[in-house]
Formats: sequence, structure tokens, C-alpha cells
Amino acid sequence: MRPPRRLSTAALILTAWSCGTNEPSPDAGPGRLVFERAGNGLADIYAIDARGQHLQQLTTSFAIDDWAAWSPDTVKILFQSDRIANPSAPVHFQIYVMNTDGSSVGKLTTIDSVDSYQPAWSPDGTKIIFGSNRDGNGEIYVMEPNGANVIRLTFDSAEDGQPAWSPDGNKIAFATARDGNDEIYVMNPDGTAPVNLTNNAGSDLTPAWSPDGSKIAFESNREGDYAVWVMNADGSNPVRLTEPRPPSGAPSWSPDGTRIRRFLGGWAAPLATHRIAVYLAVSGGRLSITNVTNGIAKSAADSGV
Repeated sequence: MRPPRRLSTAALILTAWSCGTNEPSPDAGPGRLVFERAGNGLADIYAIDARGQHLQQLTTSFAIDDWAAWSPDTVKILFQSDRIANPSAPVHFQIYVMNTDGSSVGKLTTIDSVDSYQPAWSPDGTKIIFGSNRDGNGEIYVMEPNGANVIRLTFDSAEDGQPAWSPDGNKIAFATARDGNDEIYVMNPDGTAPVNLTNNAGSDLTPAWSPDGSKIAFESNREGDYAVWVMNADGSNPVRLTEPRPPSGAPSWSPDGTRIRRFLGGWAAPLATHRIAVYLAVSGGRLSITNVTNGIAKSAADSGV
């Protein structure tokens, strides 16, 4: 099983930010965007600054590297990859961590016969939450930053994935197919008290908490193709921010909560049509759009401005 973007299809990394300066920098780190650049069936992680300058390739694995996630202190980047040391072995996604310049890559998950994917940091950087099918279907797990002490959090026969920790650390949002379609739930950090927030017949995915924890951005096809929506943290007042044409999703907030980055374009379109746009999210209204990667990115995660 491949780690899903929709819970049933191909993988796409989430957009993500880390705090820092907005001055151009030649190095990955604060004020930078990391994204997947794909071609020939492979994908690597790149970095670029928020002005679309200083492109830097961070991974060169001849595999699919994506779903990048900045550590809270912006010192490390988590990602998933299907790279394998033994070409004759089955291909599975595993979770890795690297420095922000792409150095010192370390593998965190060790069960090579299953997939582990969609990693995200806890707000204090002491835990990593992720999805895995190690127990037969997609469930959510938590581990320490070195990969130790893996604990299973969800126990459902349907797919659970795309976990995202709330800024205060008290809740985990995630996508699940347990109601027969894709919904966004929240649960306690120990996996208890799951609550359906979206309760909609459409497909709701890729939850992303606002920095103050009051909102959750997500993607949904409830009004046609996929668009970016935002709702209150209790699921109330869902508001569509983008038009469903062209489709967009995988939202991520800027550290100050004034902007949302999103993936724009469909998988069937040429690579040049895939780009990251910046939305100013105020009272649920779309105020401005800035093309950051100018068609070079297929999906992205950001280090903040």
C-alpha cells in the first residue's frame, strides 16, 4: 500500500512552515519553503526562499522523497521515502530525518516489510506522529524523535492517516475513512475520544491547524473538485477559501496565521502547471495570491516568513 494523499490514492506532501526571517538565504532553514519536485517516476525534496529564490536540492535518493515536515526549532526536516538499500527488496515507504541542508539523513522506522508515512512533529518536538500499515491497515502511531517507543493510537478497520498535532499539544487532527468516506476527526494525544469534525458526504482531507489553534484548514471536494476550506477547531463554520477549479489542497499556515500556502493543480496536468500559491486568510476571505515556485513544484512545505 502506498501512503495516500486522498486516503485511497497517491502520496502528496503537506505544506508546512517554520518560523524565521524573510530575508533571502542560500541555505535551507528559517524563511524557506521545502517542496517535492517530481519527474520520471521519482521525487526529491528541494528548498527555496519565500520570494522564489535560492533553489537548493536537499535529497538525491533516486526514489520518491516527500511529505516534508519542519521540526519546531527548524533544525530538522522529517520526510517519507521509498528508497531502499537492497534493489531486490520490496519497496515500502519509511520515515527519515535530515538536517535542513539535506545532510545527516537518518532512518527512523525500521520495519522494512510495511509502510510508514506522513510524519508530523509534536509542538514541543519530543514526539513524532505518523501513519503506518504495520498492523494490517492504515493506523496512526507516535514515536520518539529517534524512532524509539512506537505506540499505536488508532484502532479502526478503516484507513486513518494524515495526522496533525494542535499547537497546544492537546489534540490530534487526522483524516479517516471510518464513516465510509474521508472525514477529518480530532482525538486526544493518547488516541482516545475521537470526534468527527466535518460530517460531510464529500472527501475531507489534509487537516492543518492555525498557529493559535482556533482554526483547521483542509481540502474538500464537497462542492465539486478539491478546494481549500477552513473551519473552527470544533468543526463549525466551514468556509471555502479557493475555487474548485483548478483543484487545490494540502494547505499550510504561515507562522503568524495571516497566510495559507496550498498545492494548486491536478495530478493529470503537466508539471509546469503545479505551483504553490500564497493566500492571505483573514475572516475566511481570499485576499491575494502570490505564485512562489512558478511552476517548479509539484507540492510543497514551507519554513516560514
